[in-house]
Amino acid sequence: VNQVAPKVRKVLQLFRLRQINNGVFVKLNKATINMLRIVEPYITWGYPNLKSVRELIYKRGFAKINRQRIPITSNTVIEEKL
Repeated sequence: VNQVAPKVRKVLQLFRLRQINNGVFVKLNKATINMLRIVEPYITWGYPNLKSVRELIYKRGFAKINRQRIPITSNTVIEEKL
């Protein structure tokens, strides 16, 4: 993130991409498409499928239950809290 143009750095900050290997989900509209074009040399982007989102949440997702950060290992953790 160092040594990049100020405009590119600002767009990366707006997308909350402040570290290498971070990812975000954004709604796709005309504004975000233009922002993606600005930072395209520095990122990769595409449409997620259900399988990859599920794997990502089970691997990296956490829930806050009773003020404790508990890893989401299965859907039962979510069902109990709801």
